[in-house]
Amino acid sequence: MLVDIHCHILPGVDDGAPDMETSRAMIRDAYEQGVRYIIATPHYRPEMFEPSMKKVIRVYHELRDYAEEVGIGLRLGCEYYRNEQMIRHLDKKLRPTMLGSRYVLTEFSTNDSFVTVRNYIYELITKGYRPIVAHVERYFCCQEPERIQELKKLGAQIQINADSVLGYEGHTIKKFCAGLMKDDLVDFIGSDAHNLEGRKMNLGKCAAYVRKKMGQDYAEEIFVDNPRRIWKSR
Repeated sequence: MLVDIHCHILPGVDDGAPDMETSRAMIRDAYEQGVRYIIATPHYRPEMFEPSMKKVIRVYHELRDYAEEVGIGLRLGCEYYRNEQMIRHLDKKLRPTMLGSRYVLTEFSTNDSFVTVRNYIYELITKGYRPIVAHVERYFCCQEPERIQELKKLGAQIQINADSVLGYEGHTIKKFCAGLMKDDLVDFIGSDAHNLEGRKMNLGKCAAYVRKKMGQDYAEEIFVDNPRRIWKSR
């Protein structure tokens, strides 16, 4: 049983699944790979991805019903792109956290400075939120393990993408992710799936790879136990 905490599976709300047919196919693919729970995390990025919550909730409920028929529990979250209004939006519940918990999947610019990343993480934590840094391997300022360690000491949790672990984003990123896992700096691996082709669901394939490289206990912690803490924290 795998849990995917980062997935752009809701249709027509961001650059993920373009329509309900694609979303349903992604659900079936996820089930075949052993995924049993998914947190849908549509983008929220001012001036780029600002889907209406009315539409997000409508398509979420429609897809959730289908997912339950297939055998997957679908829940709602959000991938927040860091912005100056972030805390205000969270406090006013203008966008969902992860399952309504205090966990917030937080995205940064690839070119953000480490000071920017650290400051946003610090502010979220001081306001009572639990930031999960989305696909940390993408950020140029976080390419040193010491930087990841500093974020974790602040209280952040770290997510990397399945495709990065598998090497689909290049050998350098694959090696970096392997190092993070060996140093026990990874809390979650998410699919970050967007469609059926270029950015498809590879969580099952990744889990098999991680079991081979890191052992069953480690894979269970990353793909099952840690995601369960989000559910339990609500």
